[in-house]
Amino acid sequence: RRNVLSNLSILATASLVSFGTPTPANAATEPFVRQGKGYGYTFVPPEGFAPGKKPVQTHLDEVNFNLEGVPRYTFGVTVDPVRINSLAEFGKPPEVAARVVTAEVNRDGIFEVTLARDPVEDADTGAYVIDYISDGKRGKKHFVTRIFVKDQKLYVLTAQVKEDEYAEREKEIMECVKTFKPL
Repeated sequence: RRNVLSNLSILATASLVSFGTPTPANAATEPFVRQGKGYGYTFVPPEGFAPGKKPVQTHLDEVNFNLEGVPRYTFGVTVDPVRINSLAEFGKPPEVAARVVTAEVNRDGIFEVTLARDPVEDADTGAYVIDYISDGKRGKKHFVTRIFVKDQKLYVLTAQVKEDEYAEREKEIMECVKTFKPL
């Protein structure tokens, strides 16, 4: 459990990218598809967002999607091996959300973390969606995460935006988050 919590906290808050050859995404028409040894996922980022590379890989797979010229609005995907077969083995949505919030508030420079709405389980996919606000020395940020476990791999998509921009981007964020799923 400690290893899974560590992975969840890192995944839910990391900025991301890695190895493997991604399939380019063309906003809302073509999904970004990524497959590697023992994992695969798909995601449709907002129009204009492009995958980028991270110099140091800290997960099995990491991809960060950025919109050029728009700082602090990103979508990141991470994949890590875990010892559980489902999120339910780790806890119900409120329990997992409490762990994510606790891990986030324990990060250096974070003053306060609050849930923006109750965490939910997607009845069709079993994914958990956690929506929270993190206030720290780098400002107030709004995060929305979609978390899956499949074939002992933890898949996390994290959308991140400045809190004062969330209302204008909420619809786009939520539509994109819903497109994320393991293959």
